[in-house]
Amino acid sequence: MSRSASPFSRTDTVIFMGGITALTAMSVDIVLPATGVVARAFGLDERMGAMLVGIYFLAYAIGQLFWGLFSDAFGRKLALKLTLAGFSLASLACALAPSFQVLIVARFVQGLMGGTPVIARAMVRDVSSGSEAARMMTVLGAILSVATMLAPVVGSGMLVLFSWRAIFGVLSLLGLGFLAYTIFALGEVDTNRRPERFSLSFLVSAARRLFGTRDFLAPMACGSLTFAGYVALGAVGAITVEASFGVAPEAFGPLFAIAALINTGGALLAGQMLKHKSLEFVGLVGFSTLALAGALHLVLAFTAPGLQLFWAAICLYVLAFGMIYPTAIAAAMEPAADMPGFAASLMGAMQMVAGALGAWIASSLFDGTTSAINLNMALFGLVTAGLYLAHRLFPQRSR
Repeated sequence: MSRSASPFSRTDTVIFMGGITALTAMSVDIVLPATGVVARAFGLDERMGAMLVGIYFLAYAIGQLFWGLFSDAFGRKLALKLTLAGFSLASLACALAPSFQVLIVARFVQGLMGGTPVIARAMVRDVSSGSEAARMMTVLGAILSVATMLAPVVGSGMLVLFSWRAIFGVLSLLGLGFLAYTIFALGEVDTNRRPERFSLSFLVSAARRLFGTRDFLAPMACGSLTFAGYVALGAVGAITVEASFGVAPEAFGPLFAIAALINTGGALLAGQMLKHKSLEFVGLVGFSTLALAGALHLVLAFTAPGLQLFWAAICLYVLAFGMIYPTAIAAAMEPAADMPGFAASLMGAMQMVAGALGAWIASSLFDGTTSAINLNMALFGLVTAGLYLAHRLFPQRSR
């Protein structure tokens, strides 16, 4: 795909690109209202429902390394067809799972087949770089945020109208819809194919090169750690507001939509700022907001906040997350040079490892109060802000 033949020239393709970028987030967020419901349906402690979030992130982290290399080697379009077909089948298996153990296995496979976000990011890097790539990422990030805003509402609706199994049925249909578009409507998106790169030796050498480049490592780490704090909301958000404030699982979707709307605002704000300001300036604003949110959550972790204050603190964190996530991806992709697929997959894998860690910490700390989410967002928010500051004060020297 040449830089003159941008996949962003058609509105329907932009929506498609945003949709496949958001597919993993939707796959997580749509089940958020049902985590406790699913666990109780199988006679388990409601905290076990957090495994539906953590196991997906872990599998997604593993799968990213494959899909990024595969798309670099054999083309973006073939990779999209295979990953969407596998995702749709795995989602159907989740819907039909006869036991919690089978559900977790199917959910793991679903995560392995969730390769569309990394392919979409590689496609962006194929046609752009720098601030232009960052603006494209903010457009996709805004679509992602809208999707994550709607996903829990859809999940809540499925619980009211049908059952938790309908949630995975929706995901299967969604995957099939994207697959149909890829086959029948998506234009030519393949880059020059390099099958010789689909090897362990290339993986090791490329990973060593990228991990040795701090301009890749720092934004990747910042984006991943910010995401780890955000994941706490998905892992234990529904059961936290139910236990602490009496909010029913069916009502969690609309509440989550408020935070998702703020997240969308953060992505759109970053996109507008990038029209007039540098990527570095937008990063500074985003990480300053993140530091403020982390400090607020640290205070709330040792108090008993009301629902309004608790949710306001969450909204401040997700506002920063909305600004940081797309710009961190764009910054990390700059040193990727001629291997954007692998760089995107490596970044996606690290983000999901961080997400799995965040989900595990949040579920381990959950005690029926808001402190699990507060401590998680405080920890990752303040650590990430400190890491960003260190990277800015001590930049990597040119070799």
